[in-house]
Amino acid sequence: MSPFFESPAYLEAVARLEYALQRRDRVAILTGPMGSGKSTLLEKWTAQQRRQGLIVPYLKTPGTFEHDFLWELATQLKADVGMTSTPAELWFQIREQLTAYSLEQRPVVVVVDHVEEIARETADILLSLARMHCGSEANSTLLLSVDQKYLHSFDIRLLKLADLKIELEAWEPSDVAHYTAAYMAEHPEPTLEIDEAAIEAVSRYSEGLPRVISQILDLSRLAAEAGQSETITPESIEAIREELL
Repeated sequence: MSPFFESPAYLEAVARLEYALQRRDRVAILTGPMGSGKSTLLEKWTAQQRRQGLIVPYLKTPGTFEHDFLWELATQLKADVGMTSTPAELWFQIREQLTAYSLEQRPVVVVVDHVEEIARETADILLSLARMHCGSEANSTLLLSVDQKYLHSFDIRLLKLADLKIELEAWEPSDVAHYTAAYMAEHPEPTLEIDEAAIEAVSRYSEGLPRVISQILDLSRLAAEAGQSETITPESIEAIREELL
């Protein structure tokens, strides 16, 4: 597995998430290019908040049917629902549970990842959720993650409700260097040799996207294991990038 690296961009995005939470923003949007680490950030942030006692439903598949989406949200909120509950019954119990949490002064953050895949009926659910049960008075926040490429074509109704947009920036060459050192420590065999020029090439060809950086290093390590060169060069990185494309 690739090591986890808390880049400055990651830490800045987390700080802004905490800011949105403290203000009890109605809707916050996390955006960035595909492969920038949005899902990793949300998974780790959600786990941390849950350990601190916060109620954080995390839904990863907004493109599913209305019933499935409502069922997943209801069960993560620990609402009183059964296997035969209809969408109307699920929605009623979700609202009841959110009201109860609000009266108990228990903060809730509903996290929905990959919102660019969202179905219209699910967007309607999120819109109702944001309008009726999110914001400072309700003590709840809706946190949406959307690919930067689709941000401007995303549901304008939800965009207008957003109090904060958080953009996850790409890594700088110095971040790539730190991550590469951590990667090589995690995978000491085979021993890879990489100099400053190669680091710069990794940064350039990956466009600073963590997912692509990890793929480049994985393929470089596999090539070394196959008996090819253990030295990573700008030329070998360019060849790997062409293969990934």
